Amino acid sequence: MKKVFTVALLFGVFLACSNGGQTENKKTDTAGEPGHQHQTNTESLELNNGVKWKADSITISNVAALKVIVSGTKKESLENYIQTAEQLQDGLNKMINECKMKEPDHDALHQWLEPLLEETKEIKNATEVKNAQEKLKEIEERINLFAQYFE
Repeated sequence: MKKVFTVALLFGVFLACSNGGQTENKKTDTAGEPGHQHQTNTESLELNNGVKWKADSITISNVAALKVIVSGTKKESLENYIQTAEQLQDGLNKMINECKMKEPDHDALHQWLEPLLEETKEIKNATEVKNAQEKLKEIEERINLFAQYFE
């Protein structure tokens, strides 16, 4: 059931932020719609020829909300981390549903966003506080990268 939810979520990400175009260095993502092209290497987030990518005000607002969720995490128990992951998932879903960015800025956003989706899922599936703590730290670092790559 979790795999179905993940695939459906990723499908929703690509539909919600659909740009319908193709650019160089793209790979077909089988989780998306047929013929829809996205970069799948999330480790290669780079500046746009030395300058930050353009993010719309809605996306910037949603990133700020994610920061608030992470900073407000109670760290007493695994349940606290799982609750935070659920809040993060809600925030990510909101960001995805409200996405109006267009390529190539949109593609850069996906490179930043996809690891957050995976790390959030990993917290929800964590069985030990230590693992959840590590993933939350990765999420916090990823969220903080937004300001380095987007304006």
